[in-house]
Amino acid sequence: MSVIKVFRNYLEENHPHLAWKDWKAEARVLSVDDIRNEEVKASVPNEFRGELICWVFFYDGGASNVVYLLQDEQGLRDIGIGLLKDGKLVKPISFV
Repeated sequence: MSVIKVFRNYLEENHPHLAWKDWKAEARVLSVDDIRNEEVKASVPNEFRGELICWVFFYDGGASNVVYLLQDEQGLRDIGIGLLKDGKLVKPISFV
């Protein structure tokens, strides 16, 4: 499934009140050690301890609401997605 489909499905099922925002996306390559949120970091299985792709979804005026999608370094396997609201993890989903 495409990154956008995974993101849209997550929003529609878990945060429908945010689904109609004008979302923007940015992708970054990072290591698990670079993840600042301890709950998100702990959710990454040991088999993915190398570099990861982190998709960050955000919208103007919504600095307190950020959705992340973690993938393996090739972008072939989705690892997890969740909403960070004011730095707190809300309704995370693990795909592995």
